Amino acid sequence: MKVRIVAALLVVISIASGYAGYTWFQARQRSAAAAAALAAARQFAVDFVSINAATVDQDLSRVALGATGEFGDEYQRGMPTVRAAVLENKVQSGGNVLRAALVNADADSAVALVAVDATVKNVKSPEGRVAHYRIQLDLVLEEGSDRWRVSKLLFVG
Repeated sequence: MKVRIVAALLVVISIASGYAGYTWFQARQRSAAAAAALAAARQFAVDFVSINAATVDQDLSRVALGATGEFGDEYQRGMPTVRAAVLENKVQSGGNVLRAALVNADADSAVALVAVDATVKNVKSPEGRVAHYRIQLDLVLEEGSDRWRVSKLLFVG
């Protein structure tokens, strides 16, 4: 009788330990995914508002590589117009993130809000002016990799 009780307790303890370990592992995976998504959102926001006439093709390509889905298609279609405007106006813009946070996230998608300031210089404002952006980014984890890409971008408040 005592042997059966001890055996039953060992089974219960083993199951509980396995479940606790699995739960811990899943939480750790979610936390790592959320951190990676937030880092990607921060970098994309900076890339999106940073553009320079001298490096316009590289700047546009960097953003295009981070975009996907309908947003990626829309961005690709608009690149020639943006490129022409940047060159014509001799734009220099560099951004930095003030704040960023995830609204929600799971293993393969996330929504982030990013507050970015960019110092923008151009032919009309050679001394530069600060532009304030509040951006919502919807991100998806690229299938088969650990790369987060932006599927939707909205300017908010």
